[in-house]
Order: sequence, then C-alpha cells, then structure tokens
Amino acid sequence: MKRAALLFSSILVMSAGSAFANPHGGQPKQAMFKTQQEAEEAAPKFGCKGAHQMGSMWMVCAKHEEAEQHGHH
Repeated sequence: MKRAALLFSSILVMSAGSAFANPHGGQPKQAMFKTQQEAEEAAPKFGCKGAHQMGSMWMVCAKHEEAEQHGHH
C-alpha cells in the first residue's frame, strides 16, 4: 500500500510540473509542495489564494478548479 501511495504522489508531482509550464517558454512554476504554508505562499504567482491537499502533497489555489480557471491546469 505504501508503494502505491508513493507512486501516486510521484505521478502527481510530475504531472503538475508539465501542467503548470510557463506558456511563454520560461521554466515551469512549482505548483506542488510538501507543506500547506509553502503552497499558500506560492498561490499569488498563479493568480489565486490558498492551497488544497492532493494526496500527501499540497497544491496552490484553495480549490483545484481555481487553477483550471486561471489556465494553470
């Protein structure tokens, strides 16, 4: 079971990197973090506030749908 959770978390982190790539050719912005505080601090860079939990990680924006609305997912 631990192996499945680790695999799931790894997939989330990898997919978030490509989903939040800078459309202007720059480096992708980090959208997944180990702590809620880190994600909340990064949220303004994505045009949103807050953070939500994704498995064992935290993602920017209070709701996942917000990231989609801002074109980051």
